Amino acid sequence: MNLLLCNSFIQLDQINPILNSKDMKKSIQYKNLAKDYHNKRRHPWKDFEKFLKELIEKGLDIKGTVIDLGCANGRHFDLITNSRNRLIGIDNSIEFLKIAKEQLRVKINNELKKNQIQIIQADLNYLPIRSTSINSIFSIAAIHHLKTKELRAKIFSEISKVLKNGGFIIFTVWRRWQKRFYIHFLKDWIKRRFYPSYKKKQIKKELKNFGDIFVPWTLSSENIKIKRFYHLYSSHELKKVLKDFIIQKFEKRGGPGGKDNFFVFASNKNYQ
Repeated sequence: MNLLLCNSFIQLDQINPILNSKDMKKSIQYKNLAKDYHNKRRHPWKDFEKFLKELIEKGLDIKGTVIDLGCANGRHFDLITNSRNRLIGIDNSIEFLKIAKEQLRVKINNELKKNQIQIIQADLNYLPIRSTSINSIFSIAAIHHLKTKELRAKIFSEISKVLKNGGFIIFTVWRRWQKRFYIHFLKDWIKRRFYPSYKKKQIKKELKNFGDIFVPWTLSSENIKIKRFYHLYSSHELKKVLKDFIIQKFEKRGGPGGKDNFFVFASNKNYQ
């Protein structure tokens, strides 16, 4: 499988970060976030599990080389892997990847299946993967954390580039006009359109585009909140960035409201 990887990736045992005090504080917070996330979300997401099961029942074959993009603690590894594929788990967080590696050691007793999974640290927008070498890519609740419009467009370009002929992507992102955020984004749209000073303030806060929001994550052990960036998509916006793909399935699913996310299954148009 290493023949598929370019030279710009970092393996898990090569990390030795040098951080200043400000970055160190942030790093400690995100280390705690990874642990807290794992405590709360160590099992597969039921809504995604159901979606994938439906696709498999209709004939979807997850074979060859597969990527879990933004894999976090690896909670979906077991759902994605089978006897016909090999998996590369990619994330930019070393803390999440350490947990994922430990979970492989603890949860998967089958050595053959362990050897099917490789974990690497990489930037989601600069995939260290050779062109047209991947059969399928999964990205569950990860793409909506990318901070700029350019990066959110680039990731789909990168995905299209590394997918083989007939390759496909299955991913989920948060939906903008869900009940929880409907009033917030309605007000945000009006203020951005009619109050230039408000728009400038939002940009300074790193909320550059309509749909950007910080959602707090509470660290249970410390009772402190960490602001996590999200870009919530409208259906029009999401379909627009999928211009290099043929959309096979596009649904509103999951979350407390039952329609809080977009679940998408799409094949690679460029290499059909």
